[in-house]
Amino acid sequence: MQRRTQVRLTQGLTLLLAVVGMLFLIASGSAAHPNLRANESSPSPGALLNSSPARVQLVFSVESQGLVPEQSFFWVIKESGLSVVALGQVDLSVADRNVMAVTLPHLDPAVYRVKWVAVSLSDQGFSEGSFSFAVAGQ
Repeated sequence: MQRRTQVRLTQGLTLLLAVVGMLFLIASGSAAHPNLRANESSPSPGALLNSSPARVQLVFSVESQGLVPEQSFFWVIKESGLSVVALGQVDLSVADRNVMAVTLPHLDPAVYRVKWVAVSLSDQGFSEGSFSFAVAGQ
């Protein structure tokens, strides 16, 4: 009877360690998901600009292989009327492939939303987000 109890405890401990190990692997694998570096992006989230910006540039924290160009992009949307004014993509001239950018047409005074989708090449980690900025006048 005591031997059976020891076997069950050993099996239970083995199962618990396996589950903890799997959770650790899942948590460490998600560390490579791209995250927006808001303080390095332009315009910055929540910015109130006096004039139309020439470009939108988003910088991401991502593992060494960068973003998947075919699956990472963003839209610049004019909030009134919900019209897309520009489509940005991965800037292939940046060696780290962690930047998305687009040159903008002239933007009228309004509030604009930047909606992005980013996929990391190293683990196919997916993230998305959005932020707004406003153009006050020319």
